[in-house]
Amino acid sequence: MSGKKRKVASCWCGETEAVQFSPGYLVCKGCGGLFVEHMPEINLTRVTDDATDFYGKEYYLSHVQKDYGLPDLDSRSRTDLPERCLHWLRALLRYKGPQAKVLELGSAHGGFVAMLREAGFDATGLELSPWLVDYAKKTFGVPMLCGPVEEQDIKEGSLDVVALMDVLEHLPDPVKTIRRCLELLKPDGILLIQTPCFPDDKGYAEMKGDNDAFLFMLKEEEHLNIFGRRSVTEFFRRLGADYIVFEAAIFWQYDMFFVVGRQPLSSIPAEAAEEALTKTVPGGRILLAMIDLAEANNAIGKHLQEVEADRAARLEAINGLTARLQEVEADRAARLEAINGLTACLQEVVVDRAARLEAINGLTARLQEVEADRAARLEAINRLVPLEKEKADLIEELQSTSNELESITKKYHDFRSELEKTMTEKAALVLERNQLMAKGKSVVNSLSWRITASLRYIGKFFMK
Repeated sequence: MSGKKRKVASCWCGETEAVQFSPGYLVCKGCGGLFVEHMPEINLTRVTDDATDFYGKEYYLSHVQKDYGLPDLDSRSRTDLPERCLHWLRALLRYKGPQAKVLELGSAHGGFVAMLREAGFDATGLELSPWLVDYAKKTFGVPMLCGPVEEQDIKEGSLDVVALMDVLEHLPDPVKTIRRCLELLKPDGILLIQTPCFPDDKGYAEMKGDNDAFLFMLKEEEHLNIFGRRSVTEFFRRLGADYIVFEAAIFWQYDMFFVVGRQPLSSIPAEAAEEALTKTVPGGRILLAMIDLAEANNAIGKHLQEVEADRAARLEAINGLTARLQEVEADRAARLEAINGLTACLQEVVVDRAARLEAINGLTARLQEVEADRAARLEAINRLVPLEKEKADLIEELQSTSNELESITKKYHDFRSELEKTMTEKAALVLERNQLMAKGKSVVNSLSWRITASLRYIGKFFMK
């Protein structure tokens, strides 16, 4: 389904400044809405060849199933009636009653147009694909227009309602198309619109992290402008439609659903809408029964959501308690282990205490013995007290004797030192004497040898 693209110069509001939101989309700094970075160059406003044009036959028979995983058109023509179509009808009945003239742009299989006609509205559908127009006529027998709304022969100011369900985001020039829709409305006419809602308080990375359902709406080839509540309000204000009421969207996860008009919007009481259906429309009671059933289903669904939320909360609480129980169990095990350790320690302390007690008892007995000995010694000391003076005298005499002994000892040491000195001198004299005697003996021996030699010589002389 891809084709050539051209870079978008500005947002629908005329603002040229924008920041990158995600691959393929920019956020307008003016209105805060999203718009594609590159606009497809193919003509998205008409289908001349159902076999090849973007919104032709293959878009409904192949593209939405293969690329988006949505049900086929035949299935949607049945399942949309009690779901989407009934939800839209209930909202419309709060603002316009039966016999109001309605045009639905992008009516697809024509189921909502058929339901509106059953409710008494003068409803017509509009589609770009001739094949899809024919499909709606054959499936539901509803009147259909083919081609862009700007080219339809519709009298200005003749419509009570223009419905655009999942259409606004597909418009290449939303200002041009919606301005034409407003021109076709009566002064008190309304637009009934369902379109993706850009949550401008969240960034792309955060959405990716949360797996936000809105990401499914980022379809560059067909969702060309994606509004948020702020930007869509500004969009209609600039077109002169200042009054907007946001209703509950059936796909609240990523859509918004609202009514907008150029005059203050007044709501029809539920009783008046029911009376109009039962009295003016042959099949009105069937539709009321379907509405009652839808409300019952919604109540059940809401209750189911509450139950599911309660279940989730209880499950979260149970998980929290389970985690807490695991923590408590781990803490209990740790405490038990600590208690076991303390018990073992206590047993050691008890054994140690018994040993210490035994030692204390032994020390007590020893202390008693010491005390008895001390008492005996004290008694002996007390008996020795009268001898204290005699003891003192003896000590004084002993001290005097000790002093005298010290004096004698000193004299002894002095004498011994002098004796040692004398002995040293004597030893030196003896050594010197011995040396002299040895020297003298050597001299005598030398003289004796010389004399003997001389005598031998003289003897020899005389013998000649």
